[in-house]
Amino acid sequence: MDTVLRSRLSEFVQRVREAGVRISVAETLDAMEAVALVGIDPVPLRESLSATLVKDELDRPVFDRTFDAFFAAPATATRPGRGRGPGPSGGESSRRGGGRAGGAGSPAGGKPPPDAEPAERPRTKPDRPSPSASRAAEPREGARRDDGRPRERARPDASGRRTSSERGAADAARDGATARKRPDPRELLRRPLADLSPDEHEAARELAREIGRRFAARESRRTRRMRRGRVDVRRTIRASIGRGGAMFRLERRGRRPGRPALVVLCDVSGSVSRATEILLAIVGAAESTFRRISRFVYVDRAVPAGFEGGHVAPEGEIDLWARSDLGRVLCEIEGRHASLFDRSTVLLVLGDARNNRLAHRADALARLRRACRGVVFAVAEPHARWNTGDSALAAYAPHCDLVIETTSLGAIARALRAAAR
Repeated sequence: MDTVLRSRLSEFVQRVREAGVRISVAETLDAMEAVALVGIDPVPLRESLSATLVKDELDRPVFDRTFDAFFAAPATATRPGRGRGPGPSGGESSRRGGGRAGGAGSPAGGKPPPDAEPAERPRTKPDRPSPSASRAAEPREGARRDDGRPRERARPDASGRRTSSERGAADAARDGATARKRPDPRELLRRPLADLSPDEHEAARELAREIGRRFAARESRRTRRMRRGRVDVRRTIRASIGRGGAMFRLERRGRRPGRPALVVLCDVSGSVSRATEILLAIVGAAESTFRRISRFVYVDRAVPAGFEGGHVAPEGEIDLWARSDLGRVLCEIEGRHASLFDRSTVLLVLGDARNNRLAHRADALARLRRACRGVVFAVAEPHARWNTGDSALAAYAPHCDLVIETTSLGAIARALRAAAR
């Protein structure tokens, strides 16, 4: 599947999510595979997408409306044709006495209206509305929005009915007026990702991208303070504010620290998929902070991945229904991608450390730690569940520089900040 089609399908999945249908990363990947098999003909495309994305039959009407609006061809407005029928002087009604017998355009009673014009009056152009029609199309004084601006009315076509595009615009305006208030960003930073609704999850992803951009801007200005070197004007002025503007001490700066390389290893199984999307959204926006970023996703094997249109895009086959096996994944990373690790590389692992009672292979993580700058393990489940059941976190923790709970957006941002230092 080419990049344009994958981006288009990702945008459509996002539209369906915004309409209220819950769609996971696994279902998105299934939809892309189905489209690659059936092609882009309208009927097979609709059925393959509905079979992979719609879990509840009650969501099918919402899916159909979104599909029609997203994949419909742009409507072209045609001007009504001018009448070419017989004129008043040469038609049959003229032979019957000026239309008094009740022609096609005469009133039901067979008599013309009292203020009828002579038959020789030129015909009015159908595409030029009368002054009264123009005044009727203008918004009334009382029909105003909440912010005081007049409401926009859909203009009728020649038949007096609104077109489908105008009805869609009116419905979108009505839905926007009744939309709920956007969630508080501070609340999104604290809330567990598992408790977010679809609308809140989308807002959290937008906030994650904003956090990544701010993170990149802040890290680009980070420099070490030195006793000797060039004068740091910004820090000197800031320090002088507390002394009434007197510059008693000059702040100096040294060379900017080198940017680290980042290797991200993320679990995409059902229990961790939301945290993976949030982390990769922040990493994508803060890419300039790092010298190099290598992304891998895994369930039972490591697969290189990208992040396109706000969604994870694996570059190979991945079985989302397999049993998680982090031990095997660490061995694959050590054997196939050892060249990515040097003294400036930081390994960031995001997962729940549950290995389904398979071999944890903490020895592979220990060797990777000796080859790189540091290891940060972001655990995407509450601290109360650590080292319970099939969790192998106790075996991995001794070989990590930091083990941090990342069940919320704010915690994921803190884990990435720790990896960048």
